[in-house]
Amino acid sequence: MFSPPCSCLRHSQPWVNAGRLLWEALSHAAIAAQTLRVLDELLVALMLVEILHTVRISIRSHVLVTEPFLVIGLIASIRRMLVISLELATLTKQGAWSTEGASLFRASMIELGLLGLLVLALVFSITLLRRYPIVAKEVKD
Repeated sequence: MFSPPCSCLRHSQPWVNAGRLLWEALSHAAIAAQTLRVLDELLVALMLVEILHTVRISIRSHVLVTEPFLVIGLIASIRRMLVISLELATLTKQGAWSTEGASLFRASMIELGLLGLLVLALVFSITLLRRYPIVAKEVKD
C-alpha cells in the first residue's frame, strides 16, 4: 500500500535534523574537550611555523628582527587565553561548585587578566615597531 509522505519538519528537511544533531553534540562537554585539544594543537603548529619562518629570515639577512618574535608571543598568549576559556567553560558546565573549583576559577580569571594586559603590550610594541622602523647602520671596515 501507498503511505503518504510524512509532513513533520524533521523528515521533510534533512538539514534540520543535522543541525539538531550538531547542536546536541556541541552542547556536550566531550566535544568541548575535543575542540580544546584540536585548537591547542593547531595554535602550537602555527607557533612552530612562525618560529621556523623567523629563524629562516634571521639566518638569511644576518639581522635579528624583533617583530616576528613579538608575533609569536602574541599567538602564544592568545592560545593560552583560548585554552583557559574553554577549560573554564567545561568547569562551569558541570554545575556543582566546590572550593577547589572556585579557587581554580579565581586563579584562571587573574591569569586571563594578566594575559589580556600582555596582549595589549605586545600589540602596542608591534604597532610602534611598524610605525617607527629601526634603520640598520652599516659598519665600515
